[in-house]
Amino acid sequence: MNTQAPSAGRILTMIAFAASCIGLLLYLWISFGGTSSLGARGYEISAEFAQATELGSQADVRISGVNVGKVISVGLDRRTGLTRAVMEIDPQFAPRPADTRAILRQKTLLGETYVELSPGSPAGRKLADGATLPRGQIAPTVQLDQILSTFDPATRRAFETWMQQQGTALTGRGQDLNAALAELYPFATNVDSVLAVLNRDSAATSTLLNDGGQVFSAIARSPAALQQLIINANGAFSATAAQSTALAQTIQAFPPFLIATKATVDRVARFAHTTKPLVDELRPAAVQLTPALKSLAVLAPQLKSLLVNVGPLTHTSSTGIPALEHFLDDSVPLLTRAKPYLGGLIPVIDYINTYRREIAAFFANGTAAAQATLPAASGHGLLHYVRISNPINPETLTNYSHRLSSNRGNPYLVPDGYTALSGGLPVFGSYLCTNNPPPAIGPTISPSLAAVLSADYYTSDPGGPPCKAQPPLGEETTGQLQAFPQLQPTP
Repeated sequence: MNTQAPSAGRILTMIAFAASCIGLLLYLWISFGGTSSLGARGYEISAEFAQATELGSQADVRISGVNVGKVISVGLDRRTGLTRAVMEIDPQFAPRPADTRAILRQKTLLGETYVELSPGSPAGRKLADGATLPRGQIAPTVQLDQILSTFDPATRRAFETWMQQQGTALTGRGQDLNAALAELYPFATNVDSVLAVLNRDSAATSTLLNDGGQVFSAIARSPAALQQLIINANGAFSATAAQSTALAQTIQAFPPFLIATKATVDRVARFAHTTKPLVDELRPAAVQLTPALKSLAVLAPQLKSLLVNVGPLTHTSSTGIPALEHFLDDSVPLLTRAKPYLGGLIPVIDYINTYRREIAAFFANGTAAAQATLPAASGHGLLHYVRISNPINPETLTNYSHRLSSNRGNPYLVPDGYTALSGGLPVFGSYLCTNNPPPAIGPTISPSLAAVLSADYYTSDPGGPPCKAQPPLGEETTGQLQAFPQLQPTP
């Protein structure tokens, strides 16, 4: 037994050895993702998960499959009953946007869990250091046992049987399974597009699976039919193998067919692109045409009757149309001689056409004025009388040496001039607008007669509405810049 005190060199050697062991352990701890209280604390955010039994300290924090940090602590929040995970984000990925979302995902089938963060909006507001993600931004995690618990007992027993049979089928075939797994990546790459098509046509896919299940159920109920199906399929494949040369020729001719089809599809696409503007322009007309076609269905029986009855007319027109052509040919000399007279008549008709409303009103008003009736004095029948009205104004009492300012007489009113009565009738020219007021009632008139004249012949505004001149009559009727139109014969 050595009772001598250790020398200073030995003490320094032991201290150096212990320090090197501590340093090595600390290096290994930090290399494997551990944290050290000696270093500066990084950017931290927290999230509370409802199901985080498999989440542990030093679990990965990922964004789009890239590690951006670690979970430095996991604990129970007694206030909410949720698992609170504190995550330290690497400096190059901090700070995180405020709309970042979090979810727990499994790294392996053994249940190893990591936190998956969404990228968020780079231009949006950022989370402060130590902030907690809102609970609405934490997505629920679906565990494998939760998926299996949704199956009914019969489905779970079938799944258990299937797993057992898979284990039996793969016994001694591990090498084949490894080879199949090696080809899984290209299969998954190609099957993604297939699954996208199936997802787009989910209704048809569901129908296919349902019908397929019924077919397999029917086959399972009839093994003899299944055997016959296999025999028939073998015969079909044998017949196909016998026609291998023709099949090869068909396959060789298929690429040129695809090329021609592609060219046709390209032409159809160009045609569709060219006709799209036309179709877009016709779409409003098509929308308006639909009610017209629906209304036309009501007239369809009458239209059918018309088309049936027009048959004899069509037959007769085979002789009537040549006769009409002969008549028109013979009328050419007569029309040629009548051209000078028609050339002078057409301007008159055109001028009358501009006053068609006034002419129609003249005859209508004249007819309506004579349609008033009263019972006859003898009590038998009705008597017609003419309804007339006489203008009442100062100029009906006597003649004046000057045109009064209230005079709006116009024998040559422009077409449709009576449609603007609210603003007063226009005069023929501005020279007819005067400043001569109506004279006052003289003192020699008796008071009773003066009261009647003031009430009936003199209004509150004896000057009338503002006096305005109508446009030149020639401009309004024939397009000539003159007061009176001059009708010119048609050449």
